[in-house]
Amino acid sequence: MNRHPRALALALALSAACANAAPTADGDTVLPDLPQESNQTAIPYPAIDQQTQIDQMSIQIARLEREIGLLTNRIQRLEHSAKAKPPAKRSMGVQRLDDAALKKHYQADTAAENGQDDPVAANERRLYEQALQRYRQGNYQAAAALLKGADGGNGSETARRNMYLLLQSQQRLGNCESVIEIGGRYANRFHSSHQTPDAVYSIGQCQYAMQQKDIARNTWRKLIQRYPDSNAAKQAAARLQQR
Repeated sequence: MNRHPRALALALALSAACANAAPTADGDTVLPDLPQESNQTAIPYPAIDQQTQIDQMSIQIARLEREIGLLTNRIQRLEHSAKAKPPAKRSMGVQRLDDAALKKHYQADTAAENGQDDPVAANERRLYEQALQRYRQGNYQAAAALLKGADGGNGSETARRNMYLLLQSQQRLGNCESVIEIGGRYANRFHSSHQTPDAVYSIGQCQYAMQQKDIARNTWRKLIQRYPDSNAAKQAAARLQQR
């Protein structure tokens, strides 16, 4: 008795399928095709222009060159330490001084002190030239990226210029927090530099723009006291007269 309802249901299902099927030219019935899933549209990504790619590659190359320079300098120091000879035994007789040898030794020491033939110093100069080119082209973002982390290095003139150019790039980009931080460290480390008054004035400008007006005025007063004859001091005095 239980098989009859199941058979009846199966027959009804087959009849419905045949009714929905499309007839062919020969009169045969063909079941409809299953719907295919629609292909998902690929998500469009913005295309990077050629100049942006060149800038990104230049930044990566400059960073790699800096790392290579640091590693090369470290290897040279290790090799120099390994080649250090023990002190020679003193001769009982009178030793004649070799003027040529003394001069050569003095020139080598002087070159080392001045950073000549130093891969790190050479790389710093190369970074400055590349960053200055980007800065003059108005690409301040690339200039700041090239000089990222410039903190004065060993205190050389090239290291100082790198740090000040980084300060200028950040100021052009409107990154006042970076300007205040970099400018403060620059003024402390290179307080005798002719560009230090300008760096301090830039600090005051950013403080004023960040609604720290009292702090900015105090910064400008200190600038006038410390560098009274500078053009930056004259600009600071003019700003203090404004209310």
